[in-house]
Amino acid sequence: MPNTTAKTNGAPKAHEAKKPHEAKKPHETKKPHEDAEHVDAEHVVKDMTRVVDQWKGRIDELKVQVDLAKMDVRGQAQKQVEIAQNACLAAYSKLRDAGRDASENAQTVRQGVEKLLQDVKKAFEAAQAVITRG
Repeated sequence: MPNTTAKTNGAPKAHEAKKPHEAKKPHETKKPHEDAEHVDAEHVVKDMTRVVDQWKGRIDELKVQVDLAKMDVRGQAQKQVEIAQNACLAAYSKLRDAGRDASENAQTVRQGVEKLLQDVKKAFEAAQAVITRG
């Protein structure tokens, strides 16, 4: 009597084969740039850098006003502009460091830079007030 069973060489028989949606997918490793948290941090860094750039532009314009201000208020305004510039530089530094550190939490980056931007705004407004009074 002939053998009617087909050899499967260890492969599952047709009725035992897994359906495509049941098949195991090979383990996929995430690359650092694909990690959602890292992408969020990158997005935050780009957004916050744009904001810091805008403040830097405003500070540069204010420096021109300080140069044109009366001599008696110039020193006071210059001091406030320097404070604003230093806070901007600190924000850039924080953003640069966060861009290098993929494990940096996006929310932590945003909060730190927003605090520095509050300092920038405070010093900027103080310098403007000095110029306006003078």
